[in-house]
Amino acid sequence: MTRRRDAALAGSVLVPTALAAALLRTPVTPGPVLVGVVGALALEAALSLRASSVRALWERRVVRTTSVATAVVGIVLGVVVFGRQTLLAVAVGLSTYLFLLAAVELRSRRRGDNPP
Repeated sequence: MTRRRDAALAGSVLVPTALAAALLRTPVTPGPVLVGVVGALALEAALSLRASSVRALWERRVVRTTSVATAVVGIVLGVVVFGRQTLLAVAVGLSTYLFLLAAVELRSRRRGDNPP
C-alpha cells in the first residue's frame, strides 16, 4: 500500500465530486461539513483497529477498483436520496482524508521512516 496511490484514488473521486458540487452551486453549510470531517475520521479510526487486515485486503486491485466504483454509485444515490449536500459531505470527507494522509506522510518523512 502506498500513500501516493491512496491519494490518487481519493483524488479520482474527490475531483469530480467537488466539480459537481460547484456546478450545482451546493451551499456550504455546517451540517454536511461536520458529517464529512467526522465521517472520515471515524472511518479511519475504525479501519485502524484492524490495520494489517485492512492493508492486506486493500492490496488487492479488485478491492480498490470496487471501492472507487462503489463510492461513485453511493454518491449518486446519496444525491438522489439526500440532495446535493451529499456532494459537500463527501468532498469534505475526502479532503479530510487527504489532509490526514499528508500529515502521516510528513511525520514519516521527518522521522525518516519508510512509508508502508
